[in-house]
Amino acid sequence: MDNFKKSFVVGIGVIVFLVAVVAALNMSDNSPRPLTKSIRNGMSMVSRDSSMMPIGGSAKNLASPMMESYGERSFPETAQDSIAPDMSPISSEVQKKEIKNGNLGLRVNNADSATEKISKIAKDNGGEVFSSNFYQTDKNIKNGNVEVRVPVREFEKTFSEIKDVATLVIRESTYGQDVTMEYSDLQIQLKNKQTEEQAFLKILDQTGKISDILDVTQEVARVRGEIESLQGRIRFMDSQTDMASISISMTEDTNVAFSDKWRPAQVAKETINMLFKDMQGFVNFLIVLVIRVIPVMFLYSLIILAVYFIVKRFFFKR
Repeated sequence: MDNFKKSFVVGIGVIVFLVAVVAALNMSDNSPRPLTKSIRNGMSMVSRDSSMMPIGGSAKNLASPMMESYGERSFPETAQDSIAPDMSPISSEVQKKEIKNGNLGLRVNNADSATEKISKIAKDNGGEVFSSNFYQTDKNIKNGNVEVRVPVREFEKTFSEIKDVATLVIRESTYGQDVTMEYSDLQIQLKNKQTEEQAFLKILDQTGKISDILDVTQEVARVRGEIESLQGRIRFMDSQTDMASISISMTEDTNVAFSDKWRPAQVAKETINMLFKDMQGFVNFLIVLVIRVIPVMFLYSLIILAVYFIVKRFFFKR
């Protein structure tokens, strides 16, 4: 009987010990993970592939991986509802976005007159002359380049009207690129990043530790940087798709005409200047001749005569 009681007590003790161990393990598994790691893991599940997330989904779906890992730090229902408007559905009918450019090589009667006409054509079609550059050759022929920017919807009309300015179209080319899908993808990425930023801001409202606040602030700064980058790319693409560019190279026709006006007075002045320069050169020659050349020649002559008389006296005395 005593052995049975001892065995029963030992069995009860073992069972209690095992229950305590299992409970301790469950408590350690359910303990909150570090906030920074939870934030990054939760957000990576959302932003790893934005195409896997339904467009226009609620912020609750966006934040759900994070809320599961936060434990008691999960978002209140009101915070989730406040983010939802940022994820409003994007229209399935995306406006077509196309980049258009053109190049023209023209021969014109007068470059200045042609430039004025091209400027007027651009303004009449809602555009402007973006840049111009001209130079004149040694044959008095003016060449140059003009670039105009006009709305894409007026591209073909403007291109045709500019060709009418020329006496001869040397070359022409157009280039178009459909960027609708790329533009739509940028819009989706921007929408998702804006929602991710709102989620981080809500987390920031729920945190209390200084270290947690600093970690979330860093994540907010990172997401905002990505948002600004996407917005810059969208603005650039808008500028490229809203306005088309036409580059024009112009060359004037060769005209049979005097390149310069006859200016006899100027010719006379230049001739007189040349005469004065010649006279100055002659006077300079005389000065050098009298002061330098003649004395040197006289000295050389004396030496030669002296040598001559000496040689004659001693060698040709007989």
